[in-house]
Amino acid sequence: MNPYTCPWFIGTRGDTIDGVNYEGVVMPYGVISLTKNRDSAGSGSTGPSLATRIRLRFRRAELDEALATGVDPGGETDLGLRAGQLDSHAERARIAAALVKALGKEPMTLLPRPQRAVVRDAADEILALALRLGDDRPVGVAGVAAAARLVDDRSGPLYRHNTGDLDRAIASAHAALDATPQLATEPAARAA
Repeated sequence: MNPYTCPWFIGTRGDTIDGVNYEGVVMPYGVISLTKNRDSAGSGSTGPSLATRIRLRFRRAELDEALATGVDPGGETDLGLRAGQLDSHAERARIAAALVKALGKEPMTLLPRPQRAVVRDAADEILALALRLGDDRPVGVAGVAAAARLVDDRSGPLYRHNTGDLDRAIASAHAALDATPQLATEPAARAA
């Protein structure tokens, strides 16, 4: 193996990282960071704890349903944290990638696969929704939650033919993405 053509190959000149000799070691997943703690950048913000992230993961369907129906995320801590996750570029990219993946050919799995004919008929709307999730314009959290429910709910209209209208679900998610959340100061400004 030529070390100069394989970017994951640490050289043969006795290269060391933190005093450990990695001469000739092949790293199949590429060069990885050897940080000693989670906050290696020293930003000071650690984010939610592991227990909180696990709790949010298990409650994701319930929280997404509540946010998609327009529940205010400020009322409950978990709703606010999930709304923050949904507003992140990483989560929006995950949902957009899942929508695009639903259009392609998937290998056989034990999980339910998207309905081929219905998804093929709604391909343009699905791509438009994925593109809207991927752009940098602000989005409504309810729309991202509705799109997340569309891809994560294996008993929903993307996967089952008798659970609702896929076109209507895509259109409502797209409309909610474009809806801007009403600021709490707007009603006070109108009353004055």
